[in-house]
Amino acid sequence: MTFRPLPFLGNPHVQTILGNLWRGPPVRLPSRLHIVPLADGDALAAHETTPPGWQPGDALVVLVHGLGGCHRSPMMQRLTNHFTRHGLKAVRVDLRGAGAGTHLARRVYNAACADDVRAVAEFFHRETPASPLYLVGFSLGGNIVLNMAGDAAARPLTGLRAVAALSPPVDLELCSAMLATLPFYDHYYARNLRHQVREHQARFPDLPAVRFPKKLTMRMFDDLYTAPRGSFADATDYYRRASSLPVIPRINVPTFILSARDDPFIAVPPLEALQGHGNLQIHLVPKGGHLGFLGLDGAGGLRWGEQRVAEWILGHL
Repeated sequence: MTFRPLPFLGNPHVQTILGNLWRGPPVRLPSRLHIVPLADGDALAAHETTPPGWQPGDALVVLVHGLGGCHRSPMMQRLTNHFTRHGLKAVRVDLRGAGAGTHLARRVYNAACADDVRAVAEFFHRETPASPLYLVGFSLGGNIVLNMAGDAAARPLTGLRAVAALSPPVDLELCSAMLATLPFYDHYYARNLRHQVREHQARFPDLPAVRFPKKLTMRMFDDLYTAPRGSFADATDYYRRASSLPVIPRINVPTFILSARDDPFIAVPPLEALQGHGNLQIHLVPKGGHLGFLGLDGAGGLRWGEQRVAEWILGHL
């Protein structure tokens, strides 16, 4: 199905900003909070939403948020509603230092934290070992789940059936360069992350404090905070080692990547270069912005991208 933006919403920045501001309904079913321990002593929060009638052995989908997000991110909540309506158990992950897990982790998440997502997947697999597992990631979370699926070629993740990523930055260095040309977005993300860092430092005052310049950019943030906290030499080292692009061809389960060619800060050439690999289905549409895709979805809604991802996952049950 071809994506057609809603009238007067063809501009990528309108798609990006309105798509973010237009939230939609919260999760409609009760959720259960799990604390998932990690090997280094930290822990993650994971929010399990189980539809009526779900039985062990039925499908489970793990959702991973993007930069600055958490389990409350509107896209995470909307897709939780979508999947639970179709009988899947949905688990929304709060990566280290995010959402309900802010106080559980001394370290913070980054684009290379595939092992953390693996820990969540293994935690729920132990609870229901017969359930097939599906992974869905949004933006930075898309890069994380692709990294995890690539790593799983050498270290198999039992039960993993398919992976989907919406607007993933598979080449972080190129995407960072694109973001640097767009001060509005650059400063928006940097400002939000600076606020999260302050909250994290208040909870863990024994950790070394980081001072940021007033005019903070994402590149500065990654140089000053993300890289040293993640044991990378600098931002360039982080971008190169955390990008999923080199490992995506190793993925040995069906994988779906959806992105827009007019996305303001997701580089298209690396995605084009991946087309043709056996387990990959890459769908690049002319318009849609970053995680926007506001247009008729063919099912009575206006979230075309989310509908495509959900249909693809449901088609692989």
